[in-house]
Amino acid sequence: MFGIGFTELVVIFVVALLVLGPKRLPEVAKTLGKFYREIKSTVDEVKSAVVEDTTKALPKEEDIIPKDLTEEKKDEWEKEFEKEIKKEEYRPKREKISFKNKSKEEKLNDAGNKES
Repeated sequence: MFGIGFTELVVIFVVALLVLGPKRLPEVAKTLGKFYREIKSTVDEVKSAVVEDTTKALPKEEDIIPKDLTEEKKDEWEKEFEKEIKKEEYRPKREKISFKNKSKEEKLNDAGNKES
């Protein structure tokens, strides 16, 4: 529960008991429970509204695929669709790196080029 262990809960309860006293502690706990319930219901309402709006905004499959497709047109359409998907996939080109030991002459040439 919120990453709080049992000992932390006991410490919080003891501090609350000392600060609020035994008479006010049940009232405050009841108020906090109501507040938590209201917050949770509000969050659930917002989540459901977002999901509902998102599903309404998505186009339906019937709207995407034309109804008068013949098999040839359907094959062409699927090929075009696959081409578009492949275009969107980005794969960076890898550079070949070699870890060969350079000779002393190459090291001196590289050092001389850097100083210039």
